Amino acid sequence: MVEIKFCGLTRPEDAAMAAELRASYAGVIFAGGPRMLTPLRAREVFGALDGSPLQRVGVFGAQSASEILELARECALDVLQLAGEMDKDSRGRIAKEFNGAIWPVVRVRPGASGVPAAVSAQFAAGADALVLDAAVGGRLGGTGVAFDWRRLAPAVTKLRREGRVVLAGGLRPENVAGAIALVSP
Repeated sequence: MVEIKFCGLTRPEDAAMAAELRASYAGVIFAGGPRMLTPLRAREVFGALDGSPLQRVGVFGAQSASEILELARECALDVLQLAGEMDKDSRGRIAKEFNGAIWPVVRVRPGASGVPAAVSAQFAAGADALVLDAAVGGRLGGTGVAFDWRRLAPAVTKLRREGRVVLAGGLRPENVAGAIALVSP
C-alpha cells in the first residue's frame, strides 16, 4: 500500500486537510528555506492533527544532533527526515536517543540510472526508510523538481528489498500516479 506524506506544511489548515485526505504523514521544514518553521509554529501546525493517526515528520538540514533531538522532543515528532550530511557519531546518537523513525535523504542526480552502493549501507546503519529526492544545485530538497523515475526504477526495485523507499520531489496530481506505477514507493 502506498502511504502519502504532505510536506512543507506551514498552516494548521493544511495539516487538517492532510488528515481529512487520510495521508499517513504530515511534515514541516526545519532545514531552512521559505517554508522553514520555528518550533512554536510547527507545534501550531501539528496542533491541527490532535486525535489524528498521522505521523509528524520534521525535515532537517545541517543542524547538530543535539538540535535535532531537541526539536524532535519539543514538537513530538514521529519521523526525522535527515536531508543534511551527518557524521557517523551524530547519526548514532540520534538513532540511540530518538524513539521514532529515521529517514535519510538520498539525492538522485539528473540522468542517474542507479543509486550509489553506499546507499544500501544506510539500511544497515538503522535507517527505517530512504527518501529519494532530486539533486538540485546545492539545495537540500523542496525544489519541486522530479528526477527520471523510469530510468531509476530497476535500482529502486533492488533497494526496496532492503527496506522502505519514500519518493519525493516534483510530485504533482498529473504525475504522481505514473511515479507510483514506475517506482512503487
